[in-house]
Amino acid sequence: MKRNSQGVTLIELLISLVVITISLIPVINYFNATLRQNNEAREMTKIRFLVEEEMEKSVSLNYKHPSLEALGSNKGVSRFNEHGKYLIKTTVLFLDPETGLLPEDYPLRIKDDTNLKQITISAARIDKLGGQVNMVYIKSP
Repeated sequence: MKRNSQGVTLIELLISLVVITISLIPVINYFNATLRQNNEAREMTKIRFLVEEEMEKSVSLNYKHPSLEALGSNKGVSRFNEHGKYLIKTTVLFLDPETGLLPEDYPLRIKDDTNLKQITISAARIDKLGGQVNMVYIKSP
């Protein structure tokens, strides 16, 4: 039997298409994963920028500024600020200057101020997609 070699059969064509398709699946998955990681990194960079910006504002304030008030409870005072699709939380609390921890007798009056405050800024997306960034700064008068 002699075979005619003037073309490819339909079966050969289908087999080659299946092989090409199967070999492209990992490449397509790689690009999807890379795009997802790039988007997550971009979101985290935006959140980090917002936290740094908010922290710079807090650090530039005078120790006694009303925005840095820490009286209220032994968990300090927390304020929330919406910035587009992000939620920024600022928490200010007193620290014991000797231990760097919360004082055993947390100040309830201004005259009991420990002269050491911890400012914590946290930010995340409101829809809770992506991560959260926290930044802490210790401030004294």
